[in-house]
Amino acid sequence: MLVNFLQSCPSPKGDDLPQPLTDAEAAKYKEECRALDLSTSGEDPYALNGHRVWVEGTVYKKGESYGIRPQETFIALKINTTPEYILLSYAGTTPIKIGDRIRVYGEYFYPAEDTTTPELKNKELPMIKVVYIERIRVKSP
Repeated sequence: MLVNFLQSCPSPKGDDLPQPLTDAEAAKYKEECRALDLSTSGEDPYALNGHRVWVEGTVYKKGESYGIRPQETFIALKINTTPEYILLSYAGTTPIKIGDRIRVYGEYFYPAEDTTTPELKNKELPMIKVVYIERIRVKSP
């Protein structure tokens, strides 16, 4: 099932996105996550479906949806070490903004598509159903 990034993101069973975790709840969840290896997902992008992962990058685009479902935040994340992008879907709002460096934790899902960003349009991309977001403070020289 291909998930359209800027539409609601139901799973095949119609489940909603996982709820965001508090700082206290996140500690255990973070221990269960492994760094997302884009070379592995490139060989077989479906192999990691359902796995708990984390990834770092820079917020390239951010959007929010309102309506029938609870508010959802959508982010296109530019992976700093590669020319790749990953889509993020978060159940709620976040003060994160374009240009912020972040680390996210959540469940890997493939395929997803962003139909509004010209350079990402018509590309199947991995998505993370995010439960926890950390802003990475960039140290000034």
